[in-house]
Amino acid sequence: MKKTFAILALLVVVTATVQAQQKIRKSVFGANAGVSVPYNEFAWHAFSPDAGFASPGPIIEAEYLYYGKFFGFSSGIGYSSFFFNENAYRAEYDRTLGGYGINEVSAGNYQVLKVMAGFTLKIPEIDHTEVMFLFHLGYALSVHPNLMVTNSELGVINTVDRTPGGSPMANAGLKINYWLNDRYGVSLNGSVTTTEPSFSDKTGPDGSFSMLMNYASVSVGFIMNLKTPSL
Repeated sequence: MKKTFAILALLVVVTATVQAQQKIRKSVFGANAGVSVPYNEFAWHAFSPDAGFASPGPIIEAEYLYYGKFFGFSSGIGYSSFFFNENAYRAEYDRTLGGYGINEVSAGNYQVLKVMAGFTLKIPEIDHTEVMFLFHLGYALSVHPNLMVTNSELGVINTVDRTPGGSPMANAGLKINYWLNDRYGVSLNGSVTTTEPSFSDKTGPDGSFSMLMNYASVSVGFIMNLKTPSL
């Protein structure tokens, strides 16, 4: 993850130098909504130290882009919620305890609020369509869901409180804009995000644990050009 941050930071510096030579053509606000899908350890549904038992959930984002023909800067804020797979978690306890007693699982959702900024690489507009690659660094505040597992014979056998954890994050995305006119348009967005917060766990052996949260997002939305394009 540190290597990812270093590479993106270097690209930001290089692009900033090139961007200074470009004539800014558009200043754009956008908003979109869609679905986020966890992957790798965050989505594992079997007991392991890194398993997150996360399932897809909604995402909403707002963004600002300032760009010329090929290069630009962008920033944004996004909120994602991921459902905790209670059925898979209960099945693992059933397997581990070998059918001893009846297990019940109660859990909330994962939540991630991220703030990010970075740069944009852009293909020149063709037939009112723009294709962009976005690279961001930022900060994410993640919330682990409250979690309780009870067994009919043993009582409460596991609890994790609803706790926040802040950490750096990296994001890379593909954005396709289609302009309906000089002012308004629609967008299709895809991205991948990674962050690794540390959560407090009073009942755990170490008192805290880190969780690598990787997820991909797909969303649609609208865009608005905040100034008249240059001729």
